[in-house]
Amino acid sequence: MKKNLIFLLISLVIFGCGEKDACKDAPDASNIPVTVTIERVEEELFKNKSKAQIRAYLQKDKLLANHFFNVNKYPNDSLIVNSLYNTLNHPSLDTVYRETQAVFGDMKDVKTQFEEAFRNIKYYYPDFYIPKIKTIITGLNNDLYVSDSLIVIGLDFFLGPKGTYIPNIPNYVLKRYQKQYLVSIVVSLISQKYNQVNMLDKSLLAEMIYYGKSYEFVKTMMPCTNDTIVLGYDKQEVIDCDIYESVIWANFVQNNLLFKTDHFTVNKFVGESPKTYEIGDKCPGRIGRWVGWRIIQKYRKENEAVKIQDLMKNNDAKKIFEASKYKPEKKK
Repeated sequence: MKKNLIFLLISLVIFGCGEKDACKDAPDASNIPVTVTIERVEEELFKNKSKAQIRAYLQKDKLLANHFFNVNKYPNDSLIVNSLYNTLNHPSLDTVYRETQAVFGDMKDVKTQFEEAFRNIKYYYPDFYIPKIKTIITGLNNDLYVSDSLIVIGLDFFLGPKGTYIPNIPNYVLKRYQKQYLVSIVVSLISQKYNQVNMLDKSLLAEMIYYGKSYEFVKTMMPCTNDTIVLGYDKQEVIDCDIYESVIWANFVQNNLLFKTDHFTVNKFVGESPKTYEIGDKCPGRIGRWVGWRIIQKYRKENEAVKIQDLMKNNDAKKIFEASKYKPEKKK
């Protein structure tokens, strides 16, 4: 009982006060007009499963046809029409369709999240264009498409580990393919447009700072979102990272990792993996990304005048790191 109480208190400190303060400090973007519509393509296609009806739909929706299905890259649309026809008429798709309806419903909550995120993006970037959003079921062939003008969501990818049919991806990645992560993943992809990098800097530090800036962008545009959703870590992983931050950092420093440029080393610390075994068998994967965000958070604390736009434009990872004065102390 005592151990559970301690865990609860730590959780309240990390996940209570921090998240509440982040919401309080959010900009007032309420006066910025944003209209988000989500077109449920899967509902339309499930009503019209014949090849002629599928072809008619693709001819009507050129944006989806050309950008998501790449119809314009083929001599004619027959290949895409036949593929969609086979997918939509496969017996398993009825099960998947029912599950997506049960999980996502009318998507009002997702729509609200997109509206908040887009409104905040427009607050910081007034020329941001609100993209059209469409949902579809692809038979686990595509998860997401994100461009300046169009977002397409393969809903069957986001049913999580409990879905009847799941994508052929590792479990430690699959846990993030759930409804609650969807909008933050999209916003992180949008951040790539603003996240400037020095293409000549191949160091681990540069990769860490890149991902740290991406996380900071998501948190800025979705300030009330729990850090677990931003990071894709569970609560215990975030708690452990916070407690052992100095130990994690010591590993980077003692092994002179920050300026390593070989792909193998860089990927070990920022690439997808179940754990970062080089640090410990309980250390979560992608730990370099987490450290990168801590550096960015410290950088913004030390340089309060730096706006998110300035941060995203800054492609000098070494200068950001030095200006952050990042050096975590051992937790008592």
